[in-house]
Amino acid sequence: MAAMDTSVSLAQFAEDTTQASKEQPTQKEIRCRRLVAETANPSSRYVGNTPKEELLLEHVREFEDQFVNVYGNRFLFLCPPNEYGVPKFLPTTLRPTHLPYQEIYEYKSCAKFLADFFNYDELHPADRYPTVVPAPASVLNWQAGDCFDLSIALASLLIGVGYDAYCVSGFAPRFITTRNEARSACPQLDADIEETKEEDKQEEDEFVIPKKPPLRSEYKEAKARAEEADRIRLEEEEMKSDSEDDPSSDEDEFENRRIHCWVLVRKGSREVAEDMYLEPTTGRIYSVRRCPYLKIDLIWNHRNLWVNMQVCGASHVQLDLYNSRYFEYVMLDADNPSGDLGSGRYEGDDTGPVTAVPSSAGNLDTDESRRAEQTAQILDLPSPWSERPDIPREKFHARCFQGEKTIFYHKCKVEQYAPYTQDDGLVQRITLYKDVRRQIPLEIRERFKHRKDKLFERKRRPMQNETLERFLPGRPSTSASNAGGALKEYREISALSRELIFYKSRLDGLVRSVEIIGRKMFEYFEDRDDRLIYHSVTLDPTAMTSGTLRGGPKSKDTYPVDSVGEVPIKKMTQKYARNPEVPAEEDIAKISFYLSEQTSTSIYSSTGKIRVDYHREPGSLTFRQVMYHYEDGNLRRRPSSLPQPTQVQVHKLLQMQSSCRDTIMASHTSIQQELTTRRKDEISIRGMRSVSAGKKRDLTIPGSRDDVLEPSVYDLARESARVEGTREGAEEEKQEEQTSKVDILAPYLVDFINKETGLVQLDSLQAELVAKKCTTDFRKRLTDRAEIIQRRLEEEQELLRKRRAQMQCRGDSVERDERDFEQYQNQAMFRTQILEQRLARHEMQAIEKFQDLERMLQEDPRLAAMWQKEPAAVKG
Repeated sequence: MAAMDTSVSLAQFAEDTTQASKEQPTQKEIRCRRLVAETANPSSRYVGNTPKEELLLEHVREFEDQFVNVYGNRFLFLCPPNEYGVPKFLPTTLRPTHLPYQEIYEYKSCAKFLADFFNYDELHPADRYPTVVPAPASVLNWQAGDCFDLSIALASLLIGVGYDAYCVSGFAPRFITTRNEARSACPQLDADIEETKEEDKQEEDEFVIPKKPPLRSEYKEAKARAEEADRIRLEEEEMKSDSEDDPSSDEDEFENRRIHCWVLVRKGSREVAEDMYLEPTTGRIYSVRRCPYLKIDLIWNHRNLWVNMQVCGASHVQLDLYNSRYFEYVMLDADNPSGDLGSGRYEGDDTGPVTAVPSSAGNLDTDESRRAEQTAQILDLPSPWSERPDIPREKFHARCFQGEKTIFYHKCKVEQYAPYTQDDGLVQRITLYKDVRRQIPLEIRERFKHRKDKLFERKRRPMQNETLERFLPGRPSTSASNAGGALKEYREISALSRELIFYKSRLDGLVRSVEIIGRKMFEYFEDRDDRLIYHSVTLDPTAMTSGTLRGGPKSKDTYPVDSVGEVPIKKMTQKYARNPEVPAEEDIAKISFYLSEQTSTSIYSSTGKIRVDYHREPGSLTFRQVMYHYEDGNLRRRPSSLPQPTQVQVHKLLQMQSSCRDTIMASHTSIQQELTTRRKDEISIRGMRSVSAGKKRDLTIPGSRDDVLEPSVYDLARESARVEGTREGAEEEKQEEQTSKVDILAPYLVDFINKETGLVQLDSLQAELVAKKCTTDFRKRLTDRAEIIQRRLEEEQELLRKRRAQMQCRGDSVERDERDFEQYQNQAMFRTQILEQRLARHEMQAIEKFQDLERMLQEDPRLAAMWQKEPAAVKG
């Protein structure tokens, strides 16, 4: 790659910044302003700099000044402002973090997850650096950001799990900065191919006898390769449509000037074999020597920042970071493996200002004593200023931004959905198209999760009317015969063939069932007590049109076929495994029943035949075969000189024929029931999807999705915790009611008991006074209980607020303390939620309890005088 002059000068950057301040704010700036307005008590590290950070910024400014003096007017993007407008050195923005998710522990899955997790914002304009670089904690909370935000977040997570990761700033082509993958192949297809190869490799036998290779003809092979190339070329020409053009061929006004940021992972740590680049916007992995990036400007991690001095393409950059011929680094490193303290070296006495002098200036002392003195003056890098990044479990399982994401590739479209957001459990749909503009679909691949029927993959080819469905183990059965309970794979070509593959867990031992519609059906078995390994039925569709059955009695030897009706059976076959307890010449290996000539309802008067093949003797190439013909309703062998079957043998053969017919019909009926149920379920699900198309699914409302999807373990845990908390509150209230369920009026009627009779007699005024006191005290009791719950809720919130303030006031935090705080915060939020539910429940029940009290007072006979009117006074 030819060298390109893509550096940004100071004057140009100042002019661009002034112009950008006058333009409309970007979405990133709007998010930062909203965060500043909504945060009441931000961390002191966000809104200001510590003395150590101020000293660092002074050092960086002096480094930048001397760099410009030595190398010319070149802008260095070193200390961009954060959300609150406070300048921060880029290495201090990285916050190494280890999140408790297995998917983030490996660099491939981590890069792919974050690419799906974030909503990518392009730099606007494309040739300007971002005006704000927020904390990675804010970026993960927003689930949105530009390439700098995504790279810093990705590098923080990779460094936290032990990778030697760096952020790289430079220039990239348009398809990288705009995340346009219309020309790229879909990575999901490559992953599917690798999974298929691994499965095929596992299914291969471990010990295989090598076969002698056949003789090869170089002429024939060359001719075959040429014919194959011509065939592929003709197929490609046939597959092309009128829209086979390049939709992204417009000229780029920012050509070779588009600023971008990505991640570098060095070899060595975590068994990484070679250096590689990770593209944070797509999750793709590029080799350093074959990367699409144009030029590298800066490289930084959580310890240092390096300025690239090589005038060459990104694929030719030497990544020897501490070699002053290639890079200038800002911070001195006492553990520098090269032992070179050239670039970024400190100069000056203890009283003077600390300055950074580039190694190329030529005025650095190489004396050992001078080196020791300068090493003692190394400026320590402050701790990261950002709070600990975190991804809530709900957002992690949602994966995509707002639960949905669509990506376009070359002749391919990938749609991703968060689990439980689709009625049918769909989480991914890959559509392969015939043309570039994606108008003619060739194949549709769908992935599902959390389906009760264990469906996890479906492939459809609309042009061939072919459907392939795959199921996980543990699928429930919809019929008593366990027809579909162990279904593993179902393949159907409409009106042509149907194939079902089962897991090896069926009671009848069925592992595969294939039906060529209208022609043949055959099934394979394993581990059966009767040693049956195969049976089949061959149909004779020509008999329906030849008029053989018309006008005569209906034969019982027919097979039902969808959309065709009853088709005559031509042949039935059964195969058996070897029985070591029986001699080979008497052990049946295969028996075939030819029924095409039968026209009577009685099998004893039919004119078909039966062929019986026996197993081979060990070391023998031939086997015994016996053919029986129906003659006058009896089974005979031809010629008559051969030994004829006995009545026991005839009865056994006829019983086997009847059992074979019954087994085939029962298998057909059970499979048809299962397939019919599946079709009805899929039609119902498609109907629900069409009704709810374009509407956001509310997961809190139970509905028909509960019949299709199964709850996750987290839903079950949350529901169990909620029920447990509600049950504890109900038990407390029930206990209080039982203790106080005596006579609610007894304390108020003590003063009105007649000492002679022991009865209570109240007039209207006394009854009204007793009722009023009882009502007032009951209301106070309910109010006191609500105040107790409210007080406990406020105490929990106050403790959580104090713990948060303590964590924010700490400058240098420890990872273990942060994990303890996260655990405490989760428990506190759970207790707060339970208290809020109890308070709401108490408020609702207080109204009902007060109404019950009033009803009880009205029905109490001791207060009956209160409801009787006083007699009117008689005027004298």
